[in-house]
Amino acid sequence: MSTAKERLTLLIPFTVVETLVVIASRMTTERPAAIFLYALGVNFILLAIWRVFIWPFFVNPLRHLPTVRGPLIGAKVFMLHPRGSITVDWLRTIPNEGLIHFREALNYSFLLATNHRALMDVLHTNSYDFVKPPGGREFLARGLGYGLILSEGDAHRAQRKAVTPAFTIKNIRAMYPLMWTKTQLFLSQLEKEIRLHPVPGVQHAEVAGFVEIGGWANRLTLDIIGPAAIGRDFQSLENENDPVSQNYSAILKPSADLILLFGASLLLPQWLVKLIPCKANIVLPRNVRYLRQVFHDILREKRKLLQSEKSEQEAADGDILGTMMRGGEFSDSELVDQMLTFLAAGHETTAGAFTWCCYHLCIEPHIQDKLRQEIRETIPSSAASVSWQGLEGMPYLNGVCQEVLRLYPTVPMTGREAIRETTIAGKKIPKGTTIALCPQSINRSPEFWGETADQFLPERWIDTDPETGKQSPNKHGGASTNFAQITFLHGPRACIGKDFAKAEFRCAVAGLFGLFQCELKDPKQKITFGGTLTSQPMEGMNLKLTKIGGRE
Repeated sequence: MSTAKERLTLLIPFTVVETLVVIASRMTTERPAAIFLYALGVNFILLAIWRVFIWPFFVNPLRHLPTVRGPLIGAKVFMLHPRGSITVDWLRTIPNEGLIHFREALNYSFLLATNHRALMDVLHTNSYDFVKPPGGREFLARGLGYGLILSEGDAHRAQRKAVTPAFTIKNIRAMYPLMWTKTQLFLSQLEKEIRLHPVPGVQHAEVAGFVEIGGWANRLTLDIIGPAAIGRDFQSLENENDPVSQNYSAILKPSADLILLFGASLLLPQWLVKLIPCKANIVLPRNVRYLRQVFHDILREKRKLLQSEKSEQEAADGDILGTMMRGGEFSDSELVDQMLTFLAAGHETTAGAFTWCCYHLCIEPHIQDKLRQEIRETIPSSAASVSWQGLEGMPYLNGVCQEVLRLYPTVPMTGREAIRETTIAGKKIPKGTTIALCPQSINRSPEFWGETADQFLPERWIDTDPETGKQSPNKHGGASTNFAQITFLHGPRACIGKDFAKAEFRCAVAGLFGLFQCELKDPKQKITFGGTLTSQPMEGMNLKLTKIGGRE
């Protein structure tokens, strides 16, 4: 015997059809256009009633989950910055078994994954039951192409398999000399910058000045990922007008236009979003065309190198592009998509983490002082060479970097949409349901991190030998599960470059804080979180840098 819910589910579509038949029979046959429009309007109204008022409250199996109610809850979750920050309190105040339910303005359901089991199901166990929401994915693809980050299903499996050899720990550790050389150049350029913009009234012998560190961070990380990913040094540290750097900045820098287009993409088809009369819709295609042309030129040069007297192995080794070309799985257009993706993800995210690190160490200078002491004990001068063992073995440096990645996730929120009926934490999830994955709240969850979840404590990432007192870095921070921190996600869709990002992050932090004392240019300035995909300070990060003596 069918249940009342099943009967209601079956009844609604038939009711719509019967209503249309009755209306059509009562209309005169001399007005076919009127019949069609009238029927279309009635059908739309009934469908809207079904989707907005009946399905969400009487049929949807998610309606029994703990639900957050209030005006524009969905908009607040996805649009307030840092995105997802509103959910931090939900994890602390709403009893749940892994899922919290909320609705947007038209009562469309969303789920927030909150515990180990739910996160594991979405990111690992059933990961290919979910895809990135199509609207946001299509918008991001306008700037990044359909590379590894935005590919799905079998295409993603094939791409990840082809690219994985380039990201082995051995290969990444071999890149430390490149990363440190670029960091040394970064420091020398910063010193020139602060001499050009000195702090008024400082002692003549003191080298101190103002910089906007976010822009410099982007140039540093671009000059690292360029040689590592595609074998091209853009030299943007020495050329502030480098066109590749400027075009990427135009694509990725937060602006009201880009935020508008991103929000519209979640609701409207992309062809309609492209018609919105705003500056970003004019500039974005121009920027992307330039970058794609540059990468096509690099690809042609690389092919000539492969055909030269050098062996294919020698020519291809040493960068990600060479690895992908040697495998032969990608067309030229797909290789360009991968280059767009890796250069964007490989420099934007690390630069963001470095920028937020500078911010936090400015507001907690005692942490900065303790970090500087460890750096100077390990690296005698900024001109000295470093080893991966030295950088990865510094306990406090590791702890500071891990806490920045935990409390200031560069991508504070992302989403997944179920492409088939599946389960999360033992709950049946209908096809089409969107799941919010929120590093901004998971990384601060007391369930994982206890009462100190909101505190910046590098010590949680340090183990001390009870017998010798020797300290060493750990990778868990005292949490009982890897899913306590999802900055880089986990499972098949985890960030493939996370170890690369951590390596260049260590180099940049060790270099800057070993040589300079950092303060906010205006200690009273309120920093506004912004950005589309990544979290960035809307005003930039303006610092006062003072060169510390006793070390060159």
